[in-house]
Amino acid sequence: MPRFLSTPLIQHGPGSLAELGGIIQSLGGGRVGLITDPGLVKAGICERVVQAAGDLADDIVWFDGAEPEPSYELVGRCVAFLRDEHCQVVIGLGGGSALDTAKMSAVMVGNEGDVSDYFGAGRVPRPGLSSIAIPTTAGTGSEVSPAAVFVDPRDGTKKGVRSDYVQPKAAILDPELTLGLPQALTASTGIDALTHAIECYTARAATLIGDMTAERAIALIGEHLPVAYADGANLVARDGMLMGSLIAGMALAIANVGAVHALAQALGGSHHVHHGMANSLLLPYVMEFNRMACRGKYARVAALLGEPVAGLSENAAAERAVAAVRQLTIDLQLPQHLRELDIPEDALDDVAERTIATQGRIATNNPRAMSVEDARAILRAAY
Repeated sequence: MPRFLSTPLIQHGPGSLAELGGIIQSLGGGRVGLITDPGLVKAGICERVVQAAGDLADDIVWFDGAEPEPSYELVGRCVAFLRDEHCQVVIGLGGGSALDTAKMSAVMVGNEGDVSDYFGAGRVPRPGLSSIAIPTTAGTGSEVSPAAVFVDPRDGTKKGVRSDYVQPKAAILDPELTLGLPQALTASTGIDALTHAIECYTARAATLIGDMTAERAIALIGEHLPVAYADGANLVARDGMLMGSLIAGMALAIANVGAVHALAQALGGSHHVHHGMANSLLLPYVMEFNRMACRGKYARVAALLGEPVAGLSENAAAERAVAAVRQLTIDLQLPQHLRELDIPEDALDDVAERTIATQGRIATNNPRAMSVEDARAILRAAY
């Protein structure tokens, strides 16, 4: 049944990191485990976050082993750290991988076994520790998502855990933390957020609330992503992108995604392609495949992206949406073909088969049914 669930407390806007101490206290305080990556430690972001906690700074310990496209085995190491340090609250700091690692680690402190026992939806039996998400990229929306995604090294595929218990208790979205984000990451994570919004908008599980959030996210990203890319120090654009990513994440929590993510997760698991990069490359090709199934909504996407669609037929406006998204990825200097990522052509059949075999939960949410042959055709077009 349709439902809406989001992170209970979302503190946002420039300088909002200063609220961290109060948020920790509202969750019961105590020892705090901060999960982040080595790059953010080196850049001084981790220390800024610790100092923002004020009088509680001495109670924060950090684990800096988060990594991109993580294996679920990383969570086991984080859980051991949190237990050894007797943590009562967990902070995730970084991009989507760090946030997913932190959220899942917080959950696993309260549950037995390992992450692989809970792949799928609604399988986590008990809550864990409370978590706070602090994104440093504007892309994944993990701060409001009840899902966490990891590589399963046993078969080289990406799999997710979806549970209300994975949802963070609080999120802080301070655009000042994203000012140093490199241009290439600004681009790929920004298109990742746009992918969330477009896929949720056209998903089979789309709802009224989901559509409302997706539409606003598409408009925000269309307005602010080019500016954030061109001028990374533009705080208004950085704030707009964090809001677009956040709201797209809300849409994702409601309606979930479709074929772009199904293909991207199969590709990322087997060939270690950055998730945002995979989504940005595949999005125009999947939109072209889906267009016959959702012309009306694609026409609206074109308008939300600022395309002149007055007087156009619904089909022509839908085509304009696909063209606009493709041109945006070109303007952001993102790869347009899989061959640019050193993916061997003879791997495409395997990726197509993995997509259908392992990503069924989201592949079947796509507005147009996708077979193995369809997946293969999309990948070949993108090659």
